[in-house]
Amino acid sequence: MKVLIRGWKTRNLRGGLKHLDIDLGEVPTRWSLIQMPNGMGKTTTMALLRKLLSNETVAPTEVLDLRADDQVEDGSFELQLLIDDKPFRLGFEFDFKTGNASRYTVRAESRDGGRVPGRALPNELGDLLTPRLAEMFIFNGELAKQIRDMNGQTADNAIRSLYRLTQIAGLKASVAQIVEIEQLRAASLTTAKEDKGVNRMKNARDEALKAKFRLESEERTVSAQRATMRRHLEELETAIKEHLAENDDYRDRLNALATQQDDLTRETQDLSKDALSLLRQPPHVAPRLLERLHHLGGRLFELKLPETISSEFFQDLAKQELCVCGRPLGHDEREHIRTESSKYLAQDQISIINQMKLALRETDADTDRLSVTITDLRDKLAARQRLKANRDRLEMESIENGDDILGNLRKQREEAVEALSRLEHQYERVATKDANRQRELRLTWDMNLPLCNAELKERDNRYNTALNTRRFNQKAELLKALITDFETKALTRLRERVRRLTNEKLVRIARTEPLEVTRIAGGLAMASPGLHEKKELSEGQSLSVAYAFLTSLLSDAPYSLPFVVDSPVVSLDNSNRREVGELIPDLFDQMIMFVISSERDGFAESFYRRGNAVRYLTISRLDGQVRVDEGISAFQAFHGRDTVQ
Repeated sequence: MKVLIRGWKTRNLRGGLKHLDIDLGEVPTRWSLIQMPNGMGKTTTMALLRKLLSNETVAPTEVLDLRADDQVEDGSFELQLLIDDKPFRLGFEFDFKTGNASRYTVRAESRDGGRVPGRALPNELGDLLTPRLAEMFIFNGELAKQIRDMNGQTADNAIRSLYRLTQIAGLKASVAQIVEIEQLRAASLTTAKEDKGVNRMKNARDEALKAKFRLESEERTVSAQRATMRRHLEELETAIKEHLAENDDYRDRLNALATQQDDLTRETQDLSKDALSLLRQPPHVAPRLLERLHHLGGRLFELKLPETISSEFFQDLAKQELCVCGRPLGHDEREHIRTESSKYLAQDQISIINQMKLALRETDADTDRLSVTITDLRDKLAARQRLKANRDRLEMESIENGDDILGNLRKQREEAVEALSRLEHQYERVATKDANRQRELRLTWDMNLPLCNAELKERDNRYNTALNTRRFNQKAELLKALITDFETKALTRLRERVRRLTNEKLVRIARTEPLEVTRIAGGLAMASPGLHEKKELSEGQSLSVAYAFLTSLLSDAPYSLPFVVDSPVVSLDNSNRREVGELIPDLFDQMIMFVISSERDGFAESFYRRGNAVRYLTISRLDGQVRVDEGISAFQAFHGRDTVQ
């Protein structure tokens, strides 16, 4: 499905939108550069485009903020579209007296006369255009940081929305609804006496289900608060470091401590991996284990196993008068033993056992390695603790010398640590799966989510058994598990494809400092040469990463959507502007860019050679009137104020 924007009209709206008609053509050009100073209504236009397309509600306070002045009583905003070459118009009519915003859609060749209330788009497109997705292609600059936030879900939600994974997840709700209908049907067939027992089990199941919803909500809330508090604590740590670094007396000492801290962290991680690897190999754990493995290997060789068992045992048994079970053996029994002996300890099994004998006999290991590794690890951890104590003394020294700012920051950090500790404890009570901790904390099923899930499963099984629908419910659970597995695998593959395409574009855009996305998991994990993880990016780098991600996401999607962006390169230098100007436009069937005059250098210049495929519009205010000039000459000659008016 292909969507193009043909233009929009405004009436009685604030800024430069009191009377504005933007025409991008009956068949829009591939690229449109719209030049207008700040304060003329770009932000308002972008917000209204998102709300119109995504069916997002406009609050009464937002409506009242849109009015041009106190004299106007109503206004409007209308967007013209081409959807698979068919014209559509979406609009808002604003009542500034009541704060009401009413929607309408005008469709060509429709039986209802064309105009209908609400957003009446084709079903497939209407389901697709959610607020989450709209902010991806009607690009909000603040989204650049949100996309990278590993504590959020912006990147994953964009992939889910565009590739309709949310609909796959919705299948599970449909399956649950079918199960509920089957349970009601079965319950309606029971006798009055059975009804009482079934209802009692249903009430018990519903009680556990309500507790599950409550605990899930609590887990999400506490998890979000915990993530927020962690970020706040990181910000305080950064602020303390930066404040100490401002003092020449402390900067070198602080840097030395930080360098030692990084070295110790890296060494600790390496030693932890080594210790874990050794623990997974029993011969390395203790001399006694190695000795017993060698003894076992030797015994197997002495007993000639498995050859003795596989050949001689059955031959000897067939010659005996009595079987090993004590029963007499006749001619038929002896022949049966001889003919059937080949079924036991076949050749492939013999080969496996022989390999096991050889491995046991030749097992070798340095049993002192684990002890040495653990000792080194303990020493490194102690050294890290001493470094922390030195850092604390550095802070206290500055505070004792009268540094009130640092004292306040340190107090805030202590409060944040205490608050985080409370949240961690609260989260553990709700979410821990450790049976020992559950007992230590004296948790019951209505206090702990894993216990509640177990209780709900037991009560649900009893209820389904009473309704004779347990088998039906088990099949439904299997189907839901398959749907979940399919959704997980689809998201994993899409993440990897988008990650790979994003990195291909970053090679071309981010040349001053190479960047790459190492993984997508809610947000984008970044790395650069010499840094396993790069958390802090400059504004220009952040914008470059966002463009690379969005173009990779949208250009390879099953739907063709326009890309609209405000001030696309204002925070980039000229070199990166040219790279963005060369790379991004070729990835979309339509791109609409609001620019200010200072962005012409580097970025807009890359469009001048594209000829008639580019539409240039310059919007300005002269003597209180807004005018729209079309053409490259007016575009290049304009020198507006790029500040809020």
